Amino acid sequence: METLTGALQHAVQLRALLFRWNGMYSDMRQDLGNWPTEFTDGMAAAGPAMLSWWNSAETCAQLFIEMAEKDQRLNILHEMRRIKHGSSDAFLIGLFSQAFGMQTDFVAPVELIPEYQALLDHWHSFDETMFAAVMQKAADFHITRSKDGTDQTTYEFEATLDRVFPAELLAVQALRRRQGLPEFKTDHLLIDTPWALVRDMPPAAPHPLAAVVEARLVQDYPQFR
Repeated sequence: METLTGALQHAVQLRALLFRWNGMYSDMRQDLGNWPTEFTDGMAAAGPAMLSWWNSAETCAQLFIEMAEKDQRLNILHEMRRIKHGSSDAFLIGLFSQAFGMQTDFVAPVELIPEYQALLDHWHSFDETMFAAVMQKAADFHITRSKDGTDQTTYEFEATLDRVFPAELLAVQALRRRQGLPEFKTDHLLIDTPWALVRDMPPAAPHPLAAVVEARLVQDYPQFR
């Protein structure tokens, strides 16, 4: 179990560090709409929230929202948009905005899918039955999109880590806990099983490479967050 928790924390840390690096370049190049990477950056940004690393979670949330807003501003045509779908990325922007009080004018180019719209509307519910129902539907959607992509189709959760640890859903549980909301089970294995592992996970030592790289980035780039 210690090996698993350490590996999970290192994976989340390394992905978040790369995301913050890309976020820095996105911020530095306000004339370029090359970010974010759809379905990848959102899940990387959600990882720290899933593990209740709140300082990092807020930083990643802010960077992801800024990337999405710049995408919307610069990439006017739908085919140019970096975030083209109303699924996990659009949901996370809405969740981050609500949970962290971060105002945004981002609007997904297509409507948020019903499963994520219902969860965005009810993630802070005190109604256990309602909460479990919307989480179950979102988890079922997550499973249907957890597969390898093709030359024509990219799926939201192609990465093995994202298939096993649904960060966009576990972040909901962590954010509810942070806000003192009732801690409801969802009666869905995709959520309740990994949540039981991460909710009180003891911290692991930082990945040595990540620690060195982050220290160097802080030293060399005042813009790095």
